[in-house]
Amino acid sequence: MISFRELARRRYVRRGVIVFAVMTAALGSGVAYAAWTSSGTGSATTKAGTALAPVVTGGAVTTGSLYPGGTGNAVVAVANPNPYPVTVMSIAPNGPATCGVSFTERFPGTQLAANSAAVPITFSVSMALNAPNSCQGATIDVPVVVTIASGTGA
Repeated sequence: MISFRELARRRYVRRGVIVFAVMTAALGSGVAYAAWTSSGTGSATTKAGTALAPVVTGGAVTTGSLYPGGTGNAVVAVANPNPYPVTVMSIAPNGPATCGVSFTERFPGTQLAANSAAVPITFSVSMALNAPNSCQGATIDVPVVVTIASGTGA
């Protein structure tokens, strides 16, 4: 027959074994968790592409013919050769046009998709009052600078 004292000792030993097992499991999983997580620092390397200039071609006057002191519309076609969308931010004069034709800078905000075909953009031009007689019936080149910006396109 087992004494009361022996039963109490066995009970404390069992409790100790259970507590030890639970603590070992808890600590063991914490160690395993710590063994599987770590971090380090450094830097990655990549290379940015180079932006391509828009492809700009002229168009015809779309409404009315110019005459001294008159206004009309000119057309410039702009294509985006870049692999990302852009917005046409401005169309500005790029030197004097023939026959006293001029215009002020325009900010069309036209959006062009990536690798887009040419999109016509119309803007107003005017002819000086003192345009020479030789300009009658002439095709007039209007030099422009087209500025595009990424991050704002279609």
